[in-house]
Amino acid sequence: MAKTPTTPPTGAELWAIIKKEITGIQLLWEAVNGLYFQPHGEGWRALQADTPLLVDLTQTAMMESLLMRVSRLMDPSTSGRGQGQMTNLSLKRLVDVDSSVDTDESAIRMVWDSSGLKAVRDKYLSHNDLSRSRETDHTLNIPLESTDIESLRQLAEGLRTLRRNVNAKLDGVPYVDHGLDDKVRREIEVLGKTLLGGNRFFELLPEHPALQQALAALETQQCPSSPGAKTPRP
Repeated sequence: MAKTPTTPPTGAELWAIIKKEITGIQLLWEAVNGLYFQPHGEGWRALQADTPLLVDLTQTAMMESLLMRVSRLMDPSTSGRGQGQMTNLSLKRLVDVDSSVDTDESAIRMVWDSSGLKAVRDKYLSHNDLSRSRETDHTLNIPLESTDIESLRQLAEGLRTLRRNVNAKLDGVPYVDHGLDDKVRREIEVLGKTLLGGNRFFELLPEHPALQQALAALETQQCPSSPGAKTPRP
């Protein structure tokens, strides 16, 4: 069983963990932006039309995760009082340990403080507001405006700038991160092509017996206990 360290972490030790958190935010933003806030082709539009609930649920889960990850980094250095006080893994905590990053933290905090995202986090994600729930219809989506999406974009970009600057200060080397963006974008392109291929397959299916036989064989392999079951045809 892992033991809890008894000595306070150094700035470099805190930074080693925080920059991984920023990488998670970067990947989530690139995925959300690429999947939901950019124009898409026919394959993706067909998926949205065929599975609207699943698409909405996925978007909600990713947006909530993104907002919570960002807001945790913007938390104060500690939370609670007395014996219940907890030390947070946040940028403020990093500043407390190493004041050389104060300017970098202040720059990203200006973006956070000027946005309405903290209010969204406090009202919709940190707890279930009973009064709000009684006054408004229940929804799976958190109410984000276009300005909130823009704030998330600015925060994601600002955190990447902070990571480059702070990494040079604490680790003495620049941080290169463009490869991660390229990987997410390539995978989104692959997804789009796969969806387009599937859409074309079902468009051609009624006219080509060979495709119907291939689909039947695939269904038999996936459901050996129900060889007579068929996927509905478009």
